[in-house]
Amino acid sequence: MTEIISKNLNFSYDNKTKILDNLNLTIPSGKFSLLIGPTGCGKSTFLKLLAGLYPKYAGKASGKIDLGNLKKAMMFQNAGEQFTMETPRQEIIFALENLQVNKNEYEKRLHKAVAFTKIDKLLDQKIVTLSGGEQQKVALAVLVAMNVDIFLLDEPFASCDPEARKFLIKKLANLRDQGKTIILSDHVLSDYEEVCDDLFKFTGKKIVQLTENEKNNLLQANNKKANYTFSIPNENNASVFTLQNTEIKQNRLLLKQSKLKIYKGKTTLITGPNGVGKTSLFKALTKMIPYSGSLTYKNKEIGKLKARKYLLQVAQIFQNATDQFLNITVKDEINLSKKNRKNKFFSDDKINEALAYLDLANHLDQVVYSLSGGQKKKLQILLMLISDQEVLLIDEPLSGLDHNSTKKVTHLMRESQKQRKQTFLIISHELEGLAEWCDYRLVFNHQKLEYVNK
Repeated sequence: MTEIISKNLNFSYDNKTKILDNLNLTIPSGKFSLLIGPTGCGKSTFLKLLAGLYPKYAGKASGKIDLGNLKKAMMFQNAGEQFTMETPRQEIIFALENLQVNKNEYEKRLHKAVAFTKIDKLLDQKIVTLSGGEQQKVALAVLVAMNVDIFLLDEPFASCDPEARKFLIKKLANLRDQGKTIILSDHVLSDYEEVCDDLFKFTGKKIVQLTENEKNNLLQANNKKANYTFSIPNENNASVFTLQNTEIKQNRLLLKQSKLKIYKGKTTLITGPNGVGKTSLFKALTKMIPYSGSLTYKNKEIGKLKARKYLLQVAQIFQNATDQFLNITVKDEINLSKKNRKNKFFSDDKINEALAYLDLANHLDQVVYSLSGGQKKKLQILLMLISDQEVLLIDEPLSGLDHNSTKKVTHLMRESQKQRKQTFLIISHELEGLAEWCDYRLVFNHQKLEYVNK
């Protein structure tokens, strides 16, 4: 059996701080291997080394990686970063043309990949209009069409709803059963118990393989489902947003809401399947896309409000953290947020305290785009909390975060909200870490938002 071997592997971004230190590791081919470790430990870096992206495009490496002449391809944590074409069909064909696959062959591969990942309804939609979870399905379809031997996947389910997550894990297990090698990083360990062959864990600057008993115990412990309950709001409470005969469309009708209030000073969790329109709702609330009917903020029609003044009160934390950044380094981003700061809660001392609390204090001179996915998310949320908006629309705040980072980020958000009486709307597929904090839960499905108590 061919093995994937790293010998005396070292890697650093700046010749000073090593991410990997003399790593010797063997990963079996034809297996489903899961890679775990805390936010910023180097999981993405290791996958990019296996993919051949590093040190070609960043960092310094020494030592050796031997893939045994197996073909490989990588799926990024933010799938949108790897697309170059307008639609999934064009993206798959483009990838195959780069491999010099002839037309007859790529038609067969296209059909097979689409059927395997069940993206036929997405095939000719614009990729930019797809949800994060839908984009992750498309990214997997591209890899399937390329017919690679090794599938390298970096947090591939960060934007997936629970059903889509289970579907994709099952599909990856199918690929393993066909002889493919799956190497995947994740912070959420549910749904792997039946499919994971080997579990590798970052310990310091090394990666160690857990024993079969250690693996089974860890996966079983993370497969337990918790039950959460939420309050149903009193309609007489003060609202911040009111929807009345509201419709939102993006290629198709997403929302048709006869009446709904979203309540002031509360934290409301919004859940629902991938592609249902959750992010589009946020875009309508921040004047990025149009709506019809009535959608008001403090009883004033949003469509008639001047954008500049309105967006000083209502802001969106994007699903993809890099979309929020405007500067080069972490320090530059912090300084920009300080300039726009009006509140007294996030003083310079409080900001320094938060940077240390989020394990970002030692990254001030680092280029923001070289941070790990979890580090980017922590920085993004801190930057937006420093700002002075009364309402924050937060899209997938826990993606890419380990359990400890999740606790720290939610603690900081809760502290900010309590001190400043803010209103938070949060889109998330992960209830753990959020459910105990959120006052209400809105389920978005079948073109409608509805408050539920579970």
